[in-house]
This record gives sequence, C-alpha cells and structure tokens, in this order.
Amino acid sequence: MARVARLVSDSGYYHVMARGNNKEMIFKNTSEKQYYLDELKLAIEEGSLILLSYCIMDNHIHLLINSDIDSMADAFRRIHLKFALRYNKKYNQVGHVFQGRYKSEVINTDQYLLSAIRYIHDNPVKAEIVLKAENYKWSSYRDYLNGGNSLVDSNEKEMIMNMFGGSIDQFQRFHLKDDMLEFLEIKEDLEREREIKAKKILKAYCDKYKVKDIKQLCNNQDAIDEIVIDLLQLSKLSHRRVADLLGINRGIVHNIAKKI
Repeated sequence: MARVARLVSDSGYYHVMARGNNKEMIFKNTSEKQYYLDELKLAIEEGSLILLSYCIMDNHIHLLINSDIDSMADAFRRIHLKFALRYNKKYNQVGHVFQGRYKSEVINTDQYLLSAIRYIHDNPVKAEIVLKAENYKWSSYRDYLNGGNSLVDSNEKEMIMNMFGGSIDQFQRFHLKDDMLEFLEIKEDLEREREIKAKKILKAYCDKYKVKDIKQLCNNQDAIDEIVIDLLQLSKLSHRRVADLLGINRGIVHNIAKKI
C-alpha cells in the first residue's frame, strides 16, 4: 500500500504522535523516557526542529513542534531508529519497536495551537495516571510553570505565555477547561475520549431538562434532535453508539443526521 503524503503546515507547527508496536509499553521505564528526550534534545540542538510541548506516556508520545516537513522527517527517522536499536539490544528483541511511521497533523491557528498544547499536557490526567498535569514528570507542563533549563524553546514559550498575558495562573486555568476538539490520538484512547465527551453532553442535557436519565426524553422529538446533532458533531461517536446511549432506533439517528 502506498504511503499517504503528509500534509504541510503553513505555520510550520505540527502535532506529532508515535506509539509502540502492537500497543507495547516501550516507554515504561525511566531510562526509555529519558533516552527519547535526550535524542530529541540532540535534534533540537542540530536545528532540525523547535519544541513547544511534549508528553512521554508508557506506550506513546505526543509532541508539538515547529519545523519544515523534510527536517521533521529526518529528525524522527534518526530518533526512532536509534531508540529502536537501543531498545531491541537492551531487551534482546528483533523487529519493529514503533508502530509504523509517526503520525502528524498540521496546526494553522492560534486556537488549535493552544488547545493542542493543553491536550498534550492533559494526557496523563485523562489516563488517570496523575490528578494534575503538574504532577507528571515526563511532560513539558512544569517547564511552563517553573522556567529554568527546558527542551521547550524559550521564544516559543514566551509567545505562548503572552497569549495568557504572561499569567501562569491563566495558563493553569486554561488547562482545566474542557475541550470538544479532537486531536491526533491512538484509536483506543480516541474512543475513550469520545465516550467521555458524550457523557458530558448527556449530563448537560439532563440538567437542562431536569431529568435523571436521558432516555426519559425519548418522546421529546425536539430535544432528541438537538441531542443527537450535538453527539454526532461534538463526540463523533457512531450512529449505532448514539442510538444505544439514547435508547432509540439507529434509523432515527440516521434521519436526524441528514439535517446536519
């Protein structure tokens, strides 16, 4: 199968994600996380990319970078090759360590840039590893709070903080807000994210109509239309799953979807 060409960002900003092959936890140890950051630092020092945000989870990584597409490709090819060689030698393994090529999505607006940074920093919170983003060691969140030596580019950091009027308090409050935008993510986590968004939407409608169970609104066609449209547009769940959540026929969801 031919590879799909990467989209080129007009701004130079990209959200990058890579995961372990077969969902393996290739970053489960401190040494793996630190080695990846060390190699990332070398790429930064060579001028291949500029880093704005990162989070190293146990089985995948998220990065927000500024680079041209060729330099980005060369940098991650080297980083991932060196990481794989080290990993296979250390654990006496052969074969792929990463699942295919790294994935990337373009970021062309300030709103999406800030939301992507929040999404990256909030990964360990959503995964219930920590209660607060600041408690996770392997992300750039604390770099924004504490300053000092950091992989995050100082000029980019200053630009980001200026969007919050230089206020760390505003930066922290921003990270506590919900976001209905959808970002590059591994399939299992993406489905979990969608389910969480759907539950929040349903709770909001239960509060609005003062009911304990959303299925109590099944005879209120105007309400059902509104809820189905919000679920499809904001949570991006399938027609089947939306029907299950509301206790209605999938054909009803399909017909409402035609109105969008």
